[in-house]
Amino acid sequence: MSYHGRWRMMQMDERVLKFIEETAQDLVGLDVALFFQANPRAFDTASGIALRTHRAVEDVEPALDRMAGDGFLEVFSRGDGRYEVFALSPVPEVWRTLCRLSEAYHEDPDSRKEIILLLVQRRLQERSIGGRTPGGRADD
Repeated sequence: MSYHGRWRMMQMDERVLKFIEETAQDLVGLDVALFFQANPRAFDTASGIALRTHRAVEDVEPALDRMAGDGFLEVFSRGDGRYEVFALSPVPEVWRTLCRLSEAYHEDPDSRKEIILLLVQRRLQERSIGGRTPGGRADD
């Protein structure tokens, strides 16, 4: 990342940056977080959230698990344990962090570019590390 890019990221709220790096981790995680910020009373299953975010349920489930594990979502068992539903945590700091994320993403074009760049770079880095064979060639 360029000096300018690092400087912009340092300007971004520390909690937002931590959320992006540790909890969202990818574009699907970002979409799920922004969904809950825009729909704070949502109470839905992984398949329902996948439908509403236009993502595959297999892609949404890890993001939901990370958000729940980091305290951003609550998980409720329904139907005698046959399925789980997710809801935004009522902790005020959760709401503040997601609002700051939404503001950075939707209202600041430079921050939006930096958020996307950070997530794409992370994905490319994971692929390059995970896709190497012992001979050093990437698997296709």
